[in-house]
Amino acid sequence: MQMARGGILADAMGLGKTVMTIALILGQLGRGNPDDQGREKMARSQRNNLSIIKGGTLIVCPMALLGQWKDEIETHSKPGTVSVFVHYGGDRTTNPKVIAEYDIVLTTYGVLTSSYNCESGREGIFHSIEWFRVVLDEAHTIKSSKTQVAQSAFALTSHCRWCLTGTPLQNKLEDLYSLLCFLHVEPWCNLAWWHKFIQKPYESGDERGLKLVKAILRPLMLRRTKETTDKEGRPILVLPPVDIQLVECETSEAERHFYDALFRKSKVRFDQFVAEGNVLRNYASILELLLRLRQCCNHPFLVMSRSKNEEVADLNVIARRLLENTTTPNSDFSNRSLTGPTRAYVEEVVDDIRSGNVRECPICLESADDPVITPCAHRMCRECLLSSWQSPSGGPCPICRSTVSRSGLMTCPSVNLFRLDLERNWKEPCKVLKLMNFLESLRRSGSGEKSIVFSQWTSFLDLLQAPLTSRKIGFLRYDGSLAQKQRERVLKEFNECSDKPVLLMSLKAGGVGLNLTAASNVFLMDPWWNPAVEEQAIMRIHRIGQKRQVCVRRFIVKDTVEDRLQQVQARKQRMITGALTDEEVRDSRIEELKMLFR
Repeated sequence: MQMARGGILADAMGLGKTVMTIALILGQLGRGNPDDQGREKMARSQRNNLSIIKGGTLIVCPMALLGQWKDEIETHSKPGTVSVFVHYGGDRTTNPKVIAEYDIVLTTYGVLTSSYNCESGREGIFHSIEWFRVVLDEAHTIKSSKTQVAQSAFALTSHCRWCLTGTPLQNKLEDLYSLLCFLHVEPWCNLAWWHKFIQKPYESGDERGLKLVKAILRPLMLRRTKETTDKEGRPILVLPPVDIQLVECETSEAERHFYDALFRKSKVRFDQFVAEGNVLRNYASILELLLRLRQCCNHPFLVMSRSKNEEVADLNVIARRLLENTTTPNSDFSNRSLTGPTRAYVEEVVDDIRSGNVRECPICLESADDPVITPCAHRMCRECLLSSWQSPSGGPCPICRSTVSRSGLMTCPSVNLFRLDLERNWKEPCKVLKLMNFLESLRRSGSGEKSIVFSQWTSFLDLLQAPLTSRKIGFLRYDGSLAQKQRERVLKEFNECSDKPVLLMSLKAGGVGLNLTAASNVFLMDPWWNPAVEEQAIMRIHRIGQKRQVCVRRFIVKDTVEDRLQQVQARKQRMITGALTDEEVRDSRIEELKMLFR
């Protein structure tokens, strides 16, 4: 890799992309940009009486991985051999000469983007430096080439460029184009060439487009998985075995009555949509029905409503705050995003909430869990929004890109925001009871094994704290609401403290790249639509550095929508390798919904 000028390291999650990159950096620290492009820029700068600032290696990563990168570098290098600077936080320097003094500079995509003005081309702190090497961790973050984050990455000057991603191709072939742009792969980083020779042939069904992509990637990309073998047929990586068990839970009589009543009510509405031929038109409403059924499988408390008076009071407060930001109907359309939503739009949003409609989150594409409303009147999961920001204090709205502060968010009245005295009214449903039995058994064994409990709903994690506390089982919590320093503190405490063997973790929180090998037990409390998300959760534990056998337990409640969701997951897995037309995707989606409401 030392002789290469860059490429895509696309090893599967947990196979050591971070450690390989650190080895490369330590083997050749380097300074500045000695290539022709760098000399041209140096000549221009000298003509303009500007001095060239030479830097070492810049690593750009998601916020959740900043601490992990720093820890890994310190672990795998001798003290004093390499200097590391983390450029993040409100008090960060704006002087490029300060950060250029360090061998390695760590920053986030959000900080990189905010320091670069795409429209004016103004050079920010990172773009004023000629780097020897730039590394993009989780490089699929720049998959959309026209976004500001991608443009700010393209504009960096460096001698070597590396993309680290276990998923270089996520949704469409065009995802690769952005990586080729960053790597400066000519002529394929030219949009006209890409469309003419790759995109258009591929979209028209001409296999030559796909063959050409494979030929381009062959010398650029290194991809290995846990199943990859060497020339002698031996696996390149030997990990402790992973045992995946399905835990089927039987409901109590009271739980069954509650679930059946909710299912009958939901099925009536779904059958009505089918009869009218409006299934996909009411897709968000159907997702809401399924959300309630799935949450009910975890705990009925999650779908018990608050009092109507509380909801109305909250809604009135939200309406007043939103109306303060509204524009008049005659205001210039081009300025609306700067001044706020229209009054008519706010009234429509408030009426929608008052009607009890739960909209699809634009980030995770699920019905919004613990939804928040931005000052620009857009709704989404609280955790999804907070996780999407690179700064704990705020960031852009994912819908309109207007700047939103964390303090400006409003909690949307929602039926799953329970208002119950858990100490007095706590009931343990079948799933929670099974989980507690497993955790108590691990404690009695004295093995010192640690466990991670995953759920996609933070409200369920709230509920789990009650039985853990009553049983005196020490636990920590990691979700998207935590700031960067808090995340690092939680992970450090989980890794080092024996008195807190359980980590409650949201599936949505910092899902990429986390190393959780301190745990050897995984509890997946609720099935996810996409089986790849569950696989990603498991890979955080079953990876390089794991010394114990990993036991994964997937919980489902028998004879419920979760049971049928298993079939949908299996169906999706079979479809992953097939290329479907838009009509086939549409028909498949309707068929899956019918399976769930059987």
